[in-house]
Amino acid sequence: MKKGYLSVGNSHKIYFEDWGNPKASPIFYLHGGPGSGTGESNKLLFNPKKHRVIFHDQRGSGKSKPYASTINNTTQDLVSDIEKLANHLKINTFTLVGGSWGSTLSLVYAISSPNRVKRLVIWGIYLARKFETDYVNEGYPKHTFPEAWERFISLVPPNLRKNGDSIMKYYAKKIRDKNKSIVKQYSNEWILWESTLISLKYDKSKLEDEVFKEDNIAEAKIETHYFLNNCFLEKNYILKNIKNIKAIPCNVVQGRFDFCTPPIGAIDLSKAYGKNLKLQFVNSGHVSREPETFATLKSVLKKL
Repeated sequence: MKKGYLSVGNSHKIYFEDWGNPKASPIFYLHGGPGSGTGESNKLLFNPKKHRVIFHDQRGSGKSKPYASTINNTTQDLVSDIEKLANHLKINTFTLVGGSWGSTLSLVYAISSPNRVKRLVIWGIYLARKFETDYVNEGYPKHTFPEAWERFISLVPPNLRKNGDSIMKYYAKKIRDKNKSIVKQYSNEWILWESTLISLKYDKSKLEDEVFKEDNIAEAKIETHYFLNNCFLEKNYILKNIKNIKAIPCNVVQGRFDFCTPPIGAIDLSKAYGKNLKLQFVNSGHVSREPETFATLKSVLKKL
């Protein structure tokens, strides 16, 4: 396995791993968040004897440097970084695999460089439309998770709870506070609310333990940076430009009970994309580790 750092400009260095069978057709795995970084669990989807997978931590995420930086950190920068990493590794064409924000970035990259993308395998579809962001940040799942929502907004002054933008702006301000304990508190609570929505299995105390043992600052800071800037994309950018990628085979796996990126995104993408997109619904939530999502993705990737 090759691993290291690639300088991509503007003082950013992205961490990458070239993992698996070096003779296999390359796959680029694009992580979620934005800001979550990659982890060892992401490798469970792949067979190191069969697959060659390029993992990298996007700007400000994971092991990339500088940590949690939002300076010169836009969707366009991340697209450029994929291009630079592919060139660095002398890879001309590849498959893109990613879920949630990884599905967004996969689609945006493919739109920009369709000749380089052989196939898309994506799940937890997020098309970066404002109503999809509002779905989480305005608390539409609050009717299913009322206690978690009350906890989330309890840290926001009552006069700022009127809509998702004001709630998110308040959290974003606190996540950038000079007081490290405040930064940690608001970062943890931001990720806790989001994590509440991603799995069919919900154990309140266990989830809190899992979330709070992690360093959530990068993901919370980068997510609010992207979401408050409409992910640096023009309105409905992906669907407006879907004609660029209709010839690329695309597999979509969508959790029917996804409270983070609701299934309407997968439906809208499928309708716009046409015959080269295969949509499979599964009885799962948002994340790839959900049993039916994991099994379906493994089945798809096994055929690559």
